[in-house]
Amino acid sequence: MQLRRALGLLPLALLLLAWELAVQAKVYPPVLLPAPGKVLLVFVEDWQTVLDNAAASVARVIVGIGLSFAVAVPLGLMIGRYRWLDLLTDWSIQIFRSVPPISLIPLAILFLGIGDKPSIALIFLSGLWPLLINTIFGVRGIERTLIKVARAARAGELLVMKDIILPASLPAIFTGLRLAVGAGWLTVVTAEMIAVKSGLGYMILNAQLTFRSDLIIAGIIVIGAIGLVADQLVRRIRAHVCRWQEGLTAAQE
Repeated sequence: MQLRRALGLLPLALLLLAWELAVQAKVYPPVLLPAPGKVLLVFVEDWQTVLDNAAASVARVIVGIGLSFAVAVPLGLMIGRYRWLDLLTDWSIQIFRSVPPISLIPLAILFLGIGDKPSIALIFLSGLWPLLINTIFGVRGIERTLIKVARAARAGELLVMKDIILPASLPAIFTGLRLAVGAGWLTVVTAEMIAVKSGLGYMILNAQLTFRSDLIIAGIIVIGAIGLVADQLVRRIRAHVCRWQEGLTAAQE
C-alpha cells in the first residue's frame, strides 16, 4: 500500500523537475514562470491571504454540495423507485444537466446579485446532476429478488426504501458525491473570478492583474491539494459506510 502511494507521487515529482529545468533554461521570463522556491515563499509571506481565500472557497462548496445532496438523493431514490416519476422527469433532467453551470453566471448575478448567493447556486447545480443520476442508477441496479423477498415478508414501502433500497444504493450515491465535489470545486473557482470578491478564484484573477505569477501558481497548487483532500475524504467515508461491499468488487482485488 505504501509503495502504491509513493508511485502516486512520481508524476508530481517529474512535473516539479520539469518546472525547475524550464526555469533554469529560462524558457519564460521569471515574471511569467517563477522558480518553485519563489512559489514556496508565497505560503510563508502571504499565508494569511491564501488561507482566508481558501477558507471562503471551501465554505461555499460545503454549502452548495450539501444542498445538492439534500435535494438529489431523496429525489433520485424516488425517481429510481417509481417508473412513472422517471417517465415524468427524464427529459427535463437530460435537458438541464446538459447546460454548463458556468453559462448561468450572468443569470445568477442578475437574479441573486454579487456575493455568495450566485456562487452557491451554481455549485448547487453543478453537484445536483451527478448526484441525482448516480442515485437513480444505484436504485435501478438493485436486484429485484431483494425487493420481492421483502414484499413476500409483507414489508411496507417505507421499510423497503429504508432497509433495502437506500443501503444498496449507497455505493452509487458516494460515486455521485465524488463527482459532485469535483464539479462544485471547479465551478466555485470560476464563479469567484466573476461574481465575488473573495476565494481562490478571485485571488488568482487579482494576482494576474498585478503580475503575481507566484501567487497564481500557489493558488493553483492549493486548489489541487484541496480537491485531492476532499476526494480522499469522500472515499474514506464511503469505505466506512459501504464496508459490507469489501471484497465483492473487482476494484478491491
